Amino acid sequence: MSDASPPAPWEHGVDERFADESLGSFDDEAYTVEEEEVSDTEMSAGSPAAPSDPSPPLRKRLAPVVPSDVPEEVVRAVDAVIMGGGVERLREMVSEDNGEVSHFIVDVLMVTMGGVDGLDEGAGDGIGASTGLPPSIMSSSRAAAIAAELVPYLPFGVEPSPRTRMTRGLLATLSACTRNRTMCAASGLLAVLLDVAEKLFVGMGQGSNWDGTPLVQCIQVLGGHSVSVRDLHTWLLLIKKALGTRWATPLTIALEKAVASSEAKGPAVTFEFDGESSGLLAPGENRWPFSNGFGFATWIYVESFSGSLDTATATAAVAAAAGSASGKSSPSAAEAAACTLAGEGTKHMPRIFSFLTSDNHGIEAYFNGQFLVVESGAGKGKEASLHFTYEFKPRCWYFVGLEHSSKQALLGKADSELRLYVDGDLHESCPFEPPRIVKPLAFCCIGTNPSPTIAGLQRRRRQCPLFAEMGPIYIFTEPIGPERMSRLASRGGDALPSFGNGAGFPWKATSNHIRETAEDGYTLDIEIGGSLHLLYHPILLNGRFCSDASPSGSTGLCSRCSFFFSYVHVAFIAHSDK
Repeated sequence: MSDASPPAPWEHGVDERFADESLGSFDDEAYTVEEEEVSDTEMSAGSPAAPSDPSPPLRKRLAPVVPSDVPEEVVRAVDAVIMGGGVERLREMVSEDNGEVSHFIVDVLMVTMGGVDGLDEGAGDGIGASTGLPPSIMSSSRAAAIAAELVPYLPFGVEPSPRTRMTRGLLATLSACTRNRTMCAASGLLAVLLDVAEKLFVGMGQGSNWDGTPLVQCIQVLGGHSVSVRDLHTWLLLIKKALGTRWATPLTIALEKAVASSEAKGPAVTFEFDGESSGLLAPGENRWPFSNGFGFATWIYVESFSGSLDTATATAAVAAAAGSASGKSSPSAAEAAACTLAGEGTKHMPRIFSFLTSDNHGIEAYFNGQFLVVESGAGKGKEASLHFTYEFKPRCWYFVGLEHSSKQALLGKADSELRLYVDGDLHESCPFEPPRIVKPLAFCCIGTNPSPTIAGLQRRRRQCPLFAEMGPIYIFTEPIGPERMSRLASRGGDALPSFGNGAGFPWKATSNHIRETAEDGYTLDIEIGGSLHLLYHPILLNGRFCSDASPSGSTGLCSRCSFFFSYVHVAFIAHSDK
């Protein structure tokens, strides 16, 4: 059994929302979803809250394929526990076993849990040990919790023992991607791991003969993602109880590394793009292209710059569904499917954003390897591209800002340049003259480019979604300059700008630091408010819609909600110091 999310609309056929070439009507009002398409979570009102149960995975998952040599009794026992039964039956099976059944139980749990594709027993040591495959999103956090509870009872001795294999599998799953850690944190796995560590390192004398390093690393990785005050208290008590054993120091070092982890440096609430089918679709804009250029800023944590096999096959499947659902094949859909299956244009270049007109003219920013590229095209060979030299690293938080300035001159435009900001600093500034675009913006995509089901937009390359976390997303109608971009980066991704009557209220705070911070933030909001076109903050995500927090959107002057392809989840990072 898995925590699988409801199927996306196009898994059973084409989604008619994306059948038209233009979504111009999306400017005027938010798209309404049919009642049967909306989950209980999407129907909930108010601001989203941290889920009490683990959120479903983003990727479409097939049923787990258990090895054929596993006894049916083991499969049924594991399935019964995952369905809600107690783990006592599995404990009895491993206690009566000489090792073989325990290995079978580990195999079934790892397959059901997912996220450990390509795990190499010989190279599985260490945090983030590479398997040579793209990161994989797990299928069931319930299976991970059961696996952790079972660790103290699994036999050890001859390596790789069932206990070692199970902890390495958990470590590989937790290290694979942020989504796995979010699911496991929501299911309370950290508390289970701390309890297991106490049983092995303090309560069981024979545990001292087993190398529990992978277990400590699991605690460190999950604690670096999210740790509650209760779990932190339990962690400190465990260290106190472990004094006098050889595990007190590793547990202390793990706590220190978890608090200082790079993942904790990002925003507390983020959008999660799965690299398969998710993405943000903002409304079009008749004023596009903006006369003085544009600006874009966000916080980003890229899980992987490469695509998975599922990404390529999903592109062909969605394109084929576009024709089969209506009983006739669309030429563009058939061509997209044929190009994908033939391998044409299959280099995965994940999009940060894609601003396109209805005839595929516009500007895109994407990763080519670990380098950012900005490309603009207007058809008939009129193209311009700029490859930046800054090398981004996977699994690191960055504040990324892009600005295109186009100053007006008497005889036309002059001094057109493109600037890249990384963590608030201006890294590169290069001349950039995009071709002239005359049609309005039809597709404003974040984290992907338009779907293959949209006719005429995928003739040259397949859809390239981004596998990453993103914080608040700012889109400006003009460049805001290095000084404001630096202040925006320094303020961080947790701030939700306020405009109108409620702005600046924290000025009444008694703390000088809080008052000064509020004043600086309010001043920055005033300065950028006039240039702010769209602002999407992850804390405002409700189901598959996210409200626009820009001055025009927050005051109700324009209804400009964004719509998310597939199911984009929000990660809530709970740290004791936040």
